[in-house]
Amino acid sequence: MQIRPRTDDDAPALIAILTQVHERDGYPARPLNVRREWLWQDAFVGAWVAVDDGVVVGHVALADGFAGPGVPEGALGISRLFVAPRATGRGAGAALLDAARVGAGDRPLGLEVADWSAAARALYERLGWRQVGEGVAEWAGPDGRHPTLTYFVAP
Repeated sequence: MQIRPRTDDDAPALIAILTQVHERDGYPARPLNVRREWLWQDAFVGAWVAVDDGVVVGHVALADGFAGPGVPEGALGISRLFVAPRATGRGAGAALLDAARVGAGDRPLGLEVADWSAAARALYERLGWRQVGEGVAEWAGPDGRHPTLTYFVAP
């Protein structure tokens, strides 16, 4: 598994993977977010892809200005983390989180996970991320419900 900075040329592969992940896991929660603009945002200070045998299989971005209950001030946030269904369980998610941690430098690093994302939560806990708070999302899922978000910080 190779991790490298994301390039504009990765967009078609990432949209295809995001479509698969949305259909399988409901991530992102809104189908409207399965698009390039959701992945390329000005608030992102870095983004990486996982590549397996020359094929892009995952993505993560770092967002500036991340905040939440228990998250240290000045934290960067893990954003848009997803792995192709065919690559799940092969270490891509952990490798992408490691790349983001390195990319964050000395800044604290946090993330949030919706209550319906049990697999993501299990990954973060297995990798030693520490739960620091909970809150209710300002956004709603397709069912109109505002999920409970659990906030984690990097080990």
